[in-house]
Amino acid sequence: MEPSPLFTDDPARRPKRLEAGIISRIHLENFMCHSNLDIEFGDLVNFITGQNGSGKSAILTALCVAFGCRARGTQRANTLKDFIKTGCSSALVQVEIKNQGEDAFKHELYGDTITVERRISESAGGSITLKNSQGRKIGSKRDDLREIVEYFNDALSLDVYRSNFIGSLSYLANDIDI
Repeated sequence: MEPSPLFTDDPARRPKRLEAGIISRIHLENFMCHSNLDIEFGDLVNFITGQNGSGKSAILTALCVAFGCRARGTQRANTLKDFIKTGCSSALVQVEIKNQGEDAFKHELYGDTITVERRISESAGGSITLKNSQGRKIGSKRDDLREIVEYFNDALSLDVYRSNFIGSLSYLANDIDI
């Protein structure tokens, strides 16, 4: 049996490290149970742990919402407005995605980072803003977001539009006994 390429000293045998399509940060404001949350993710495996009801699933839900999943598709709400924290009039989800290397998405337009921003308000519903690494607005259409998600879905092998995506992630998160 050959040793795993993950543990080899030979750089030529190691798998290529992804530099694009990696979620590097999430920021939530007034989203579900979170008033103000910032998480910086590492490049490889990340674990989110906490007590029951502390908001772990809310983070996964926020990722799905950021990437265009409809509220009902998350199996957590009927409308986007349902994600606004009780007592607040709006919510914000920002997700930063690494966009470097040969697999970068429209690097000349976005640069090294793509920021996906979803704003939800009680009065106006929701909006999408896509920003480049300098914070400049590049797009605001659902089709722009879909193009990015579909591009990186190939690299990540995740389908955030599938209705059981949250269920699968929640199952994995709840099924780990540490």
